[in-house]
Amino acid sequence: MLMISNLLALTERRFDRTLQEQSQLSSIIKQQKQQCMDIRQRISVLATQTASYEKSEELSRNAFWERQRLKAAVLAEIAQFEFQIETLIVEISKNKTRQSEVAKRVFVLRNKCEKFRNYLKQQRIERRLKSELQQQNEIEELFVHVSNKSEFKWKSSSCSYRGGGNIIRI
Repeated sequence: MLMISNLLALTERRFDRTLQEQSQLSSIIKQQKQQCMDIRQRISVLATQTASYEKSEELSRNAFWERQRLKAAVLAEIAQFEFQIETLIVEISKNKTRQSEVAKRVFVLRNKCEKFRNYLKQQRIERRLKSELQQQNEIEELFVHVSNKSEFKWKSSSCSYRGGGNIIRI
């Protein structure tokens, strides 16, 4: 019984840690998705900026090449952000896979805890019933013992009287 209680406590601790891990993974995935959205917004702003560099205006040769240099820098930044998004998408995918595995562990551990609790509850009920049955048997034994003692006293205390040839028992 103590061993099962210890197993239950151990399993409950594992279950709690697994729930914490599940919560942390959910939080991480949420943060990563938010990062992707933020980066996409930044890319959108940069794309607008790039479009402004493409406006056809009468520019000097140096101004034209300066715009082209700035445009290239912005496009490089966009490419870097797109790479970050791809990396985040891969991490999100890995974390979702881990989250699925953790969810399976949560399910298994929850079932184990429930089985241990049910077993312990059943054992307590059986012990209580056994104890009640033992008490009932002891009470019956005492009742039989007291009843036999009373009967013995009654038989030993009854006396005989011979009066006129007749036996009278009291």
